[in-house]
Amino acid sequence: MSVHSVRCPCLGRYSECKLCKGSGFYDYEVGPRGWLPFICPNCGGAKTLPGPEGGEPRNCPTCEGAGAVDPGYPPLPPTTGGLVRRIWKIFFGG
Repeated sequence: MSVHSVRCPCLGRYSECKLCKGSGFYDYEVGPRGWLPFICPNCGGAKTLPGPEGGEPRNCPTCEGAGAVDPGYPPLPPTTGGLVRRIWKIFFGG
């Protein structure tokens, strides 16, 4: 199978991300069944991370509180906005 570089949901803004390690991209090898979601390595599927100094828990920035990361639907680049994205979907899909 082939290895693809996929944009991380944290967009590289979270240096403690265990998936991309702050680079904004991670390598994903497509399996025989295609692009499958996997358990978030940052929160371990718990959907939250402990708050600073034992405070209120916060949503995991890697999986955005979902507990899993879906490489088939990576986030948009931060510079791509509403109208441009809609036009792109009309002509190119996805």
